[in-house]
Amino acid sequence: MKSIFSLITAIFITTNLFAQDDLSALFTEDKKTNEPVSATFKTSRLNMSHSVEIVGAHQLDFRVSHNFSDFGSGTAHNMYGFNQISNIRIALEYGINKNFTVGLGSSKGFGEVKELYDGYLKYKLLRQTTNNKIPVTVTLLGVSTISGVHASSDPTSATYFTTFADRISYCTQILIARKFNEKLSVQLMPSYVHRNFVTFADSENDFLAMGIGARYKFTKRSAVVIDGYLPFSKYRTAQHKVGNYYNPLGIGYEIETGGHVFHVSFVNTGGLVETDFIPYSNTSWTKKFGVRMGFNISRWFTIY
Repeated sequence: MKSIFSLITAIFITTNLFAQDDLSALFTEDKKTNEPVSATFKTSRLNMSHSVEIVGAHQLDFRVSHNFSDFGSGTAHNMYGFNQISNIRIALEYGINKNFTVGLGSSKGFGEVKELYDGYLKYKLLRQTTNNKIPVTVTLLGVSTISGVHASSDPTSATYFTTFADRISYCTQILIARKFNEKLSVQLMPSYVHRNFVTFADSENDFLAMGIGARYKFTKRSAVVIDGYLPFSKYRTAQHKVGNYYNPLGIGYEIETGGHVFHVSFVNTGGLVETDFIPYSNTSWTKKFGVRMGFNISRWFTIY
């Protein structure tokens, strides 16, 4: 009788242990499949645009971005644009926490308004999960620029500033991205641009634009990156065109080298901030080869 009781007890304990193991594995598997997707993009930028990625918590990103002159207007004397810098931006960007980044930068400026000081706030609202319960990553971006250029006395100039507020422009974006697999990520960028002051001919202070970007990773440390915008502005259509403005488009090559991420890009704009390149891209990929080479260098530091 004691032997039978001991056998039943042993079976019960063994079964219970296996059940606990199965239950533990179930919860572990569920937790694993519900993890946030990592590295939708490698850095916080595509070519011109912000990506959904933010700077890590308590990390500082030092960024240097350049755009050269376009090939179409260059000559052999200036190496077809390579010996001329059309724009440069230097910036510091800091991760307040895992969801919130702030940034400050200064750029030469390219469009109608020069000497730009920019700041931005960036908040990651949603993160795509591995089980697709949340299918996309969503990041909110707000950019503001202030021009430090001397005010023009010409009333038809875009820098005919009569108040300090005239110097300020804004761009707000909702960045929506999905990482489809380890190679391909795609991002939509609905955008709202506001300029406090515009010329009489370009009397559209506010307009919307839609951007799209993608990254295709073809080796462990390198990828092709594309981004472009379609501004919904009647002053940038063939019927009401103000100046020679075109839809900005960038195609680039990204490579990770240790603590650096390096981008080489070809774009039809010299602008390095949304309020500069979305409204004021004045060269074209198809007309006189108005494309210029640019590059971005990013270096992260941990701040304790």
